[in-house]
Amino acid sequence: MSSFYVIRDGGKERGRGTLCAGSWSMSWYKLLPLLKTAGHVATAIDLASCGIYSMDANQIQTWSDLNEPLIRLFNSLPPQEKVILVGYNMGGMSLSLMMEQFPDKIKAAVFLTAFMPLSGSSAMEMISEVLARLYSWGDTEFIMGESGIPTSFKFGPAFSWQMLYQNSPTEDIELGELLKRKFPIIQGEVVFSQERYGRVPRVYVVTKDDNAIWEELQRKMIAENSPDRVYEMEGSDHSAFFCYPHRLAEILDEISSSYNGIY
Repeated sequence: MSSFYVIRDGGKERGRGTLCAGSWSMSWYKLLPLLKTAGHVATAIDLASCGIYSMDANQIQTWSDLNEPLIRLFNSLPPQEKVILVGYNMGGMSLSLMMEQFPDKIKAAVFLTAFMPLSGSSAMEMISEVLARLYSWGDTEFIMGESGIPTSFKFGPAFSWQMLYQNSPTEDIELGELLKRKFPIIQGEVVFSQERYGRVPRVYVVTKDDNAIWEELQRKMIAENSPDRVYEMEGSDHSAFFCYPHRLAEILDEISSSYNGIY
């Protein structure tokens, strides 16, 4: 699952914002009204092959393919407008690439229990690090390409309940199962530079009861690639938007306020 927020100034309505979510937009249905109440204009957008996009995940072969809707969004921003971009889970890979591609358009990058790679890392390397602890993907379905390398995957219901949603409300788990789709596995490395990626302030949000990207792995990524700020969500499973939407909204609102004066 790969998801994004974009929080930005709203023209004359300074301090308001726009929020975008990827993978499947309904993941964020609890968070949208909370951000609107806090003064943000909240909307949602899906990445290629996800949510509203009918394209098969196995047709997505590059990060540029996957990130195309987000790239289009950045290209549509007014010249002086900067955003706060949030990546969730595998979205941290795409977030890192957006930082490299659009460093002057991002006020801050927020990694929400997301992969925060070192330059030159691949999605398969990050996935393999998770598997080294889990030992098994359970009932997760992997679609294999002609070379024997997986091209996409979809979490099975048992894996989802145990690893993604164990502290989340039952109705949200059912919603997640209804909307779940295959997600592409991109083979290319995520490469970035200190000159571009390194200019963007980074924030990491740790979910402390996460069974998918567990806390020790989150701390390892933080130690290897130190962000400017770290927030913690006590008791949150991997799906913070379901588990503790009010606390997550408070954190995002605080981050938005902290970086609102950056131009």
